[in-house]
Amino acid sequence: MSIMHTLISSRAMALAALYEDCPPWPADTTFADRDISIGAQSLSTLAAQRGTPCLLIAPSNASARGEDYRSVVITAILARTPRRGLRHPMELTVDCDLSALDSRVHDVLPVQCPNARRRKTTLLRSPHTQTAIRVLLPQTCAPGDLLALTCDGTITLGQITSHPTRIHPGSDGEQWQGRCLK
Repeated sequence: MSIMHTLISSRAMALAALYEDCPPWPADTTFADRDISIGAQSLSTLAAQRGTPCLLIAPSNASARGEDYRSVVITAILARTPRRGLRHPMELTVDCDLSALDSRVHDVLPVQCPNARRRKTTLLRSPHTQTAIRVLLPQTCAPGDLLALTCDGTITLGQITSHPTRIHPGSDGEQWQGRCLK
């Protein structure tokens, strides 16, 4: 065993121990072949009942440091831009506003195949903003698929719902943001 091998393996063990101390998913999360469940709630059923984007707030694991809760945002893929060479990763446009999630996302998994291997760098984009989040996802993700983003703390539905500018009836083409949808 060389010194370099010893350094690399000790670093990997330290990072693995750190990851175990702060798991990214809430307590009682189970990963099946075709779904993710948190407690007794299936994420695909939740998305079918409420529509996307939707979210679930659950307690984090007892050993987790920092926040007491994790928010899981379920969003649908609207469009896919394939990879354009080595320097340009695949881009996925999702139906939620990612600006509130930018620095809080711990992990992203496809709901229909959470155990998928061979993940590559992918950019998630919002349809109405310039926010992009760099994540690791399988290259088989397609429009209509559901993604689950786990985040630190609590997030409200109003923070992730896109609020496109729309024309108010009766106005002369003025841009109107509408009412607060929190």
